[in-house]
Amino acid sequence: MDLAMVKKPSKGRQKNEIAKIQKKKHLQVTFSKRRSGLFKKASELCTLCGVNVSIIVFSPTGKVFSFGHPDVETIVDQFFTYNPLLEPNGLHLIEAHRNASI
Repeated sequence: MDLAMVKKPSKGRQKNEIAKIQKKKHLQVTFSKRRSGLFKKASELCTLCGVNVSIIVFSPTGKVFSFGHPDVETIVDQFFTYNPLLEPNGLHLIEAHRNASI
C-alpha cells in the first residue's frame, strides 16, 4: 500500500467551548465579525420570509449598533404597541438608537 494513498483520520468538526474572550483586541475583532454576521442573517430573514426585524447591540466599549427592516423605530413602536407594560423599561433602547443615529 502506497503511503501517499493512506488518509489520516480527521477529528471531524470540533465543538468549541463558549467562554468570554479575555484579550480586548480579540474581543473587539470577534464582536465586529459576529455583529456583521448577525445583521446579515437578519437581513436574509427579512428577504426570505418577509418579516420585520430589529436588532440593537451594545458593543463592549458601549457603542450602539442597530439593524432594522423597515427601520428600528417602526419595529420598536410596533413591539411596544403589543406589549404596553414594557415600554417604560425599553425607552433607554430607543434613546440609545436615536443618539447613535445622529
